[in-house]
Amino acid sequence: MTDMETTDSGTRKTQTHEEARQLRDDAWERSRRVYKDAKEQADIVYEAAKKLAADKESRKRAEEAHEEALVEARKLRDAITRTAESVFSDFWRK
Repeated sequence: MTDMETTDSGTRKTQTHEEARQLRDDAWERSRRVYKDAKEQADIVYEAAKKLAADKESRKRAEEAHEEALVEARKLRDAITRTAESVFSDFWRK
């Protein structure tokens, strides 16, 4: 078995603490980038929607949609980091 092999399910199996830590750190970095990109896109759409809003109600709906987009971006970020932490924790249980 090499230091890192791919299992039948396509996931990588780590053999050393350093590999496990690096995979975790990479996932954290990816989660930060995903959140940053999603937030930037939500902000762009929100600013455009605010400019096009004809009345107070339209602006309120744009604000609500923007907040929901940010909540979803945070959920995605958190899911990525939870998965990474789970894999890292599993390494130590073995």
